[in-house]
Amino acid sequence: MLISPSVASSDLFHLEEETSFADKYFHQIHIDVEDGTMVSNITMGMPVCRTICEKWNSSYRSVHLSVLDPMKYLEQIKECKADIVFLETDHISDPVSVVKAYKDAGVPVGISYSNKDRERSEEIIDDLLKLSEQVVIVTNYIGDPLRRFQYSMEEEGERIIKKYGIPVWIDGNVTYEIWQNLQNRGFYAAVMGGAVYRDKELALKQFVRV
Repeated sequence: MLISPSVASSDLFHLEEETSFADKYFHQIHIDVEDGTMVSNITMGMPVCRTICEKWNSSYRSVHLSVLDPMKYLEQIKECKADIVFLETDHISDPVSVVKAYKDAGVPVGISYSNKDRERSEEIIDDLLKLSEQVVIVTNYIGDPLRRFQYSMEEEGERIIKKYGIPVWIDGNVTYEIWQNLQNRGFYAAVMGGAVYRDKELALKQFVRV
């Protein structure tokens, strides 16, 4: 199970160094683009996202786009040439058309699946997952101020793996202990921010064994 360090959780005053760390030791870089409307965070914008994708293009670059109107970002996301773009769609009236638009533009796209998606019709979720190249399971409930890891979301991920056979990521307060428990359960990758950047020396010992 791969680890994709979330640079939004790094020391943003030293973003170049922090991204280089992820590139060197993990060969994965996760970029959150959030405008504060769908989740409370406001992270980096598209110029920074594009720069990261261009400069560290030897790493696998995943973008998690959590914005009010994903269509406004389509051309800029396309320029980033990320390896996968996860779209949050639970607030969109016609999410299937948005995912199709990204696919038609040549963007490798998947959906972000959260507790809000559990409230949607199975038909819409099925249509979205059939279009998705990958999916990221958000394991801390949207709306929870403590951002606690919700183990029930693991089961959603395992169900998707079994039914659709696509790579499934886990994202949301994944600790080292949780990551260990997720091993050998079929998940492709875990997005990890604090667990990597809070103590990089410890992270290297735990995850990389340098």
